[in-house]
Formats: sequence, C-alpha cells, structure tokens
Amino acid sequence: MVALVLSLSAALALGLSSWVPRALARDIGIVDVEPGLLQVAQDARGVQSLGAQLSVTLYDSGFRLSRGSTVLADTVTRGSPVSAVVGTLREVSGHPREVVTEAVSNLRIDAVVREAESVVYSGVLFDDDGARTLPTRLEFALVGDRIRMDVNVPGADAVVVHLDWRPATTGIAPVLPARNLRERAYWVDPTVVEQPAFTWVLGTDVSIGPVHVPRAVDLRQDGRIAIHVWTPRAVVTVTDTPRPAVTDSTS
Repeated sequence: MVALVLSLSAALALGLSSWVPRALARDIGIVDVEPGLLQVAQDARGVQSLGAQLSVTLYDSGFRLSRGSTVLADTVTRGSPVSAVVGTLREVSGHPREVVTEAVSNLRIDAVVREAESVVYSGVLFDDDGARTLPTRLEFALVGDRIRMDVNVPGADAVVVHLDWRPATTGIAPVLPARNLRERAYWVDPTVVEQPAFTWVLGTDVSIGPVHVPRAVDLRQDGRIAIHVWTPRAVVTVTDTPRPAVTDSTS
C-alpha cells in the first residue's frame, strides 16, 4: 500500500511538473481576441496589383497576399482580418498584461480605392449589437520586396490582425524566440527595431510594427495567428523573398 501511494504521488508530481509550466506559458497576460464576421461589398472584391507581380486579393473570406500564383500570406479565413480592442495595459511583476474592456471584431468593408502607389480599403468595425462602430482603413503597399499591410482604427486602444495559421511558424531572434511558436503566446521584445518576427512553411518573413510599442503574437488557438499592437495602428509586413522552407518541428 505504501509503495502504491508513493507511486501515485510520484506520478502526480510528474504530471504537475509538466502541466504547470505549460499552463503558465499560456497565461502571460495576452487576451484571446477572436475574429468576428466579415462583410465585403461586391465592388471591393477582387485582385489589386501592387506592382512587381505582387498583389492583394479580397475575397468574401478575407485577404490574400501573393506573388503571381505564389501565396505569401492569408488573413484568417471565414472571419474578420482585424479587431479593435478597448482597454489598457497593466504592469504585473514587470510584465505587461492586457485588460480588455471590449473587443470590436465584426468588419464591414465598403470600398476600395487606389491612392498613389497603394490600395486602400475602407469600412467600419462594429460590435454584435451595433452600439459601437469604428472607422477602419486598411492600406496595402509595395515597399521594396515587401507588402505592407497598414491598419488604422481611430478610437481603438489596440489593433489585432488575424492571420491564417501555417505550419512551422517559427520565431526569428531577437524579436521572438528562434523556435516553433505553436500553441503559445509571446510578447515582442520592445527594444528591437523593425525586423522580421517570424517565418513559416511559406518561407516568407513577417514583421510587426510600429516599433517601440507593446506588441504580441498569439498562436494558442487552432487555425489562426493573432498579432496584437497597442496603438490604433498596426503594421504587418510580409517579405516577398522566400527563405529556405522550414519544417513543422516542435523544437
């Protein structure tokens, strides 16, 4: 009996030792903000060329960034590509923690226009009962060998960009740990200037801006990557030049 009790105690301790770090790793002060509904006006759909064979396409299901027929990145499918957050950041034990009062996650895109060398989509983010609406502007531009997605939501405290998940999403140091990022959330090193934050099986790199503001990446939910930026403006840049493809490793 004593041996059985000791055996069960050891098994419990082993289980807790593996579960507790995992639980703590998932609770680092980043709130899960879910994408809402996406509504797209008929005239806003279709392919928009950015030059150099790069393009942005808006479907009923979201945005696709491409080089010819090669996919560089997709926003989350069957949902809004962006959300607005109303809330604050608090410092807890020297680390930021999000306090979300409201997430405004339904997006209606009403129109698309060309401005100089960029393509601009305009619309509104709104909550489920329509009590809060926020004007929303999404600008896509070619910057060297990169496509820059610049999201502006006046009145938001933070903007969340929802990307479609791809295998082997791997951090790029020093912005994020150089490891597979799946099933965890991470704060971006605030001291690092704009450099690629992660890559994935597509081989392209993804950068997050603006710099010197709190930013985070959340991969805890299946099928999506949430990029949190604590300003009314979020900038996600996808590099056109592929690096060698990475494998779907847990290391």
